Amino acid sequence: MSVYEGSSTRDWLTARPAPQHLPLLRTVVRVASGIPPRRPPLWSLQYVFSLLGTASFFACFFYLTTTLPREMTDLGFNLFEVGLVVGGYAAVPILLRPFVGRWSDGGHRILQMRLALLAFIGSFLLMIFTENLWALFALRCVQGIGMAAYPTSAGSLVAEIVPPMRRGEGLGFFGLSTSFAQTASPVAGGAIAVVGGFEGVLILGAVTAGVSLLVTVFQREPAPHGAPPPVSLKALIPARAVFPMIVFLSVTLGFSVAAAFLEPLADQPHRNLGFVPLFFMFSGVGAMLSRPLAGRISDRVGRVPIIIPGLIATCAGMALVAQSETAGMLWVAGLLTGIGMGGAHTGLLALAVDRVAGNQRGGATATFQLAWDVGGFASFLIGIVGAFFSVEAIFWVAALGALLALGALLLGRMMGWTRSAPPSLEPVGAGVAAGGG
Repeated sequence: MSVYEGSSTRDWLTARPAPQHLPLLRTVVRVASGIPPRRPPLWSLQYVFSLLGTASFFACFFYLTTTLPREMTDLGFNLFEVGLVVGGYAAVPILLRPFVGRWSDGGHRILQMRLALLAFIGSFLLMIFTENLWALFALRCVQGIGMAAYPTSAGSLVAEIVPPMRRGEGLGFFGLSTSFAQTASPVAGGAIAVVGGFEGVLILGAVTAGVSLLVTVFQREPAPHGAPPPVSLKALIPARAVFPMIVFLSVTLGFSVAAAFLEPLADQPHRNLGFVPLFFMFSGVGAMLSRPLAGRISDRVGRVPIIIPGLIATCAGMALVAQSETAGMLWVAGLLTGIGMGGAHTGLLALAVDRVAGNQRGGATATFQLAWDVGGFASFLIGIVGAFFSVEAIFWVAALGALLALGALLLGRMMGWTRSAPPSLEPVGAGVAAGGG
């Protein structure tokens, strides 16, 4: 019998540690298990190209944010007709987005982005030669095809190339590229309209879309996760992405009514709101401040704690717009709306992607972005409310929508509608890293 086998201590050369070493080893293991794994890199060249292309694409859209309603008002169109052209076209993306999402999952993202940009270039150039209501509406529907194809494909592409552990952060910077366009483009469009008229804005939009088309030459399509699911309503609109989309609808509704009806609100004689495009500039600044931080925090603590303050800020921003009588009040309202947009969009988009399988990320992105289309179309319908009551009522309805969405989010968390995909759907560890509800 060894001299050590019967003793209470063992030499460090023996096969097993001595009993008094076990508490120390347990402590080391416990501390090591709490150390987060090394985060994979985020900033690849393809990711940077995706951000640049998205920023230039959305710049085209935001050039028209205030210039198109102002041009239509100057041409003598009424509030209903302005709402029809500015928001009514959104019925087209509502029908197309689910199919775009499926085609994205099948490996056709880059092709769809290029077709969207060609649609924008053609529609901008043709709008130069028309002042007819239905011709303008038809060309906006062509732009609706682009708005269905590009954001859905680009969002699906980014969701695919960013590491799952940094999904919230990656989608936050993706949204930041949109916010950058939102900050600068309405002001740039308004300034060009003063110098070169509405035709100058349209030429600028066509040129910017051409720049975005050039960027797609350097982007590469990632390999698909096998064949997409068979064609069905469930495959086109993943059920697990519907709840985040419904909540986000309240945010898109607020932005859509601002785009369509802020100019008519500013025309009221008791208001002095100054240069209206500055609302969208401050909104973009607020979103730029909130998106990266919201994405990183959501990766660590979960999506819902980021979404809640986003909805509260959106509600406050819309309520303040309804009461704004000075330019300063409108700027603060824009800042609040942007902060709300940044936090809510980042958290909810990441949540929608978290909750589906790898071969449904395009479908989840498409389903989530349906909120933009439904919100835009709803702004047209809410314009009818404004025609019967007042323009202020439109913004109060938008504020109420954000408040109702907050209640729905809290209910959804209790019901389990904010949980990430189960291990059978999501790669090992990705659900934890993405931070579900």
